[in-house]
Amino acid sequence: MSIQIIIAEDHPLILAGIQFLLMKHKPEAVITCTSDFDKTIAMLGRRQFELLIMDINLPGGDKVSMLHSVRLRQPDLPVLVCSSYDEQLYAVPFIKAGANGYISKTAINDDFTKAVDQVLSGRTYASPEVMQQVFAKLQGSRDTVEALIDKLSERELDVAQMLVKGQSTKHIGEQLSLSSSSVSIYKSKIFDKLGINNVIELTKYFQVNE
Repeated sequence: MSIQIIIAEDHPLILAGIQFLLMKHKPEAVITCTSDFDKTIAMLGRRQFELLIMDINLPGGDKVSMLHSVRLRQPDLPVLVCSSYDEQLYAVPFIKAGANGYISKTAINDDFTKAVDQVLSGRTYASPEVMQQVFAKLQGSRDTVEALIDKLSERELDVAQMLVKGQSTKHIGEQLSLSSSSVSIYKSKIFDKLGINNVIELTKYFQVNE
């Protein structure tokens, strides 16, 4: 079965490299390429994709706000940001804004394919250095397990625990007999109630409160 992937990248050599790695790692992939953000959004409005690999410095785009526009077209589309910008400065803001992963253009090939696999499977990807940065900021800032249970309904807690295990929206919906949109609504409510922005923070929340 084919995998529909769209790459938003305006540098031909970088684009060629990404395409080469994808075709080698995912030979079943059907790849669509765009060179500016307006074309990317137009394509997302016409076709459904299973993965967006996006530079953050696209012509016509405005960095973090681009994710909001993407979500308006395809709310559950996994987004892997691939950028030459310093990941220590940019990875966390983009993941907080809704990106499913952030990979540096200087990363080794194996890290890129790992990022693709994790994002496609519904998990969040960031380098170990970025993960340590996120965890350090969250250290000591959460409640007890009892308070966590009080904040979430039984169904929200079920969804949260499955998200922490790295399960995708589709899989959670199948396990709990919910539509993907319902799972996304539960996910949004969980994040709002706990004052967090992504699954990385949710995972740390549970780790701190174990």
